[in-house]
Amino acid sequence: MTRSIIIIMASIVSMVAACGANKAEQNSFATDSLKYENKTKTAEVTIAADWPQTGNAPLVNAIREYVSEQLGGIYKGTLANGDSAIQFYGEQQMARMESFAKDLAGSAASATYFLQEIKVLAETETFVTYTDFSESYLGGAHGISSMSGTTFRKSDGRRFGREMLRNTDTEAFRKLLKDGLKQYFSSASNEPVDDGQLSQLLLTNNSVDYLPLPQATPYLTKGGVAFVYQPYEIAPYAAGRPSFTIPYEKIKPFLTETILRMI
Repeated sequence: MTRSIIIIMASIVSMVAACGANKAEQNSFATDSLKYENKTKTAEVTIAADWPQTGNAPLVNAIREYVSEQLGGIYKGTLANGDSAIQFYGEQQMARMESFAKDLAGSAASATYFLQEIKVLAETETFVTYTDFSESYLGGAHGISSMSGTTFRKSDGRRFGREMLRNTDTEAFRKLLKDGLKQYFSSASNEPVDDGQLSQLLLTNNSVDYLPLPQATPYLTKGGVAFVYQPYEIAPYAAGRPSFTIPYEKIKPFLTETILRMI
């Protein structure tokens, strides 16, 4: 084997190894579970977040910004320091809860509280999905809560929302929403739910064949696309948070090519 051939083969091996390393770096993603907790006689605050530590730089930066924005979006320090960011937002919320407690002056049924958890729900070679759950009590009959999810493309950190969907004004897609809500309510009662029963369970003047998309953006899981309605958004508070996941094999005709390449 001539020296030139050896050099060429060595170059090819190096290129292949470099491509493999680049792909591994692009797909790598690691977080640190950070938490702020504080409790007094009148207020309680808990903030927990899966803070990105290593991985593709655009992805890590995008998710750090997302977490900060979900917590309020006013932290001015470097987002590389997750502990400082979580501490900042925790102290801010604690001051807010104490202020509410002072205004309530003992009229509330219990102490004010605030809970927010921003966690990794799903991760594949192509995407990472976070969920953000928050709950607070500021007086009244009960607390208020919300749940949302956001999907990020690993290669560049792009966030996805409703633009992942297409043809949502079709009868076939609207049926998927209706069937998803039927599944949610039937699982709670262990009884099948028909169109008439579903209509009685919802707070909407629309026909069950023309239900609106949730206000929260859809997000990808390992098994399908998840949809979440907040309390009072489409059903009474007692109904909880109507949510469901449509399997990929059913929802693929309504996904963009960009999303299809990711799943």
